[in-house]
Amino acid sequence: MKFEMWGLLHIIFIISPVIFVIVLYLLTKDKNKETLYKVGFYISLLAVVLLIARNIEIFIVDNYKFSGELLPLQICHFANFVLLYAFWKKDQAFFALAFCLNLPAALLSIIYANSLTNYTTMFSIRAQVYLWGHMLIVGITVWALLVDLIKIDKKTLIKTLKLMVILYIGAIFVNNLLSLININSNYFYTLRPENGTPLEIFFNLGKTYSFGFFEINFIYLILTSLLGVFVVIVFYLLYFSFYRLKNSKKVKLQLT
Repeated sequence: MKFEMWGLLHIIFIISPVIFVIVLYLLTKDKNKETLYKVGFYISLLAVVLLIARNIEIFIVDNYKFSGELLPLQICHFANFVLLYAFWKKDQAFFALAFCLNLPAALLSIIYANSLTNYTTMFSIRAQVYLWGHMLIVGITVWALLVDLIKIDKKTLIKTLKLMVILYIGAIFVNNLLSLININSNYFYTLRPENGTPLEIFFNLGKTYSFGFFEINFIYLILTSLLGVFVVIVFYLLYFSFYRLKNSKKVKLQLT
C-alpha cells in the first residue's frame, strides 16, 4: 500500500484525531483529575515508545550509523516528550507549548503529509509511527483541553514564548554544529522548510548565507519566527474563546 495525498488513507488520517478524541473523552469524562493525568501520561509514554521503535528501524536500515533523524528534536518528535512531561509534572507551561505550538505543527504534518509519499509501503514501522504519532499528538492535546487539564493564562503564555525562543535559537546552532561532523539535521526547520509546505514561500523570499560552516537564511528565520508567534497567539485566543464559552454554558446551567 502506497500513500497518496488526498487519497482515502489521507482522508482517514485527517479525521483519525477526531475519532480518537471522541472515544477517549467518552471513556474518561467522569474520571477524577489524577486519573486523567495518568491516562495522558501513559498514552504519551506509548507515543514515546513508538518514536523509539521508529529510531531503531532507522538505525538498522542505515547500517547502524548515527544520523540526525535519531535525535528527537523535530517539533513533532519533541512534542511527545513535551506532553509526557506536562502530564507527569502537571506543568501548564508545557501544556501551553503542546497546545499552542506542537498541536498546530502536528496538524500541518497531517494535512501536508507529503513525506509519506516517499515510502514504498505504509506497512513499515517508520510510516506507521508517522500516522499514529501525529494522530496521538493532536488527539491527546485536544482531549486534555476538553477534560480541563490545560489552563493557559497570560503569564503562562509569556513563559511558553520564552521557551520557544530558546528552542528555536538553539536549533539553529545545533543544526549547523552537527553539519561539522557530517550529520544532516533540520530541527525546527531552521535550515530549510519541509517540502510541499507553505514555509517554502518564506525560504524562497530570502537567501542562504554561509559563514564558514554556518548557514543562515535571515529572511526565512524572521518570517518563520513571526509566523510561529502568530500561530501561538491564535491558538491562545482559541483556547481563551473555548474557556469563556465553556464557562458561560456552566453559568447558564446553574441559573436554570
